[in-house]
Amino acid sequence: MSITRTATRVFTPEDIDACARLTGDMGSHHMIGLGDRRMTQGVLTLSAVPLLAEPGVHMRELSFAFLAPVYAGDTVTATVRLTESEELSDDLVLATCEVSVVKGDGTTVLTGTGIAELSRALAGELATETVTEGS
Repeated sequence: MSITRTATRVFTPEDIDACARLTGDMGSHHMIGLGDRRMTQGVLTLSAVPLLAEPGVHMRELSFAFLAPVYAGDTVTATVRLTESEELSDDLVLATCEVSVVKGDGTTVLTGTGIAELSRALAGELATETVTEGS
């Protein structure tokens, strides 16, 4: 099984402000910036990854490495590739996935792995086609 879902997102200063209010992560590199560039919070970069907060998905494990900064105005494409699955019950599937986030210039900014519990219906939907989401 190899199923891929991608999503593309552009981060704005307003996204950074909202993330700061919600998480309390108000480091000067986020709020003031480095030079004239405000850096997104790690959790904001992670929010671009499809499936993580989708209904019918429960993440059991996540392991990520943040490799490069993402700034306001950057476009990122996040990819989740489901690589293995195991039936848990008539209604649930346990899926292993690989995650990557790449900036428009080709720089990989985040890589990782996860284990997700999915509804069988969602797993079936994912298996029928590769899905691309935009924002």
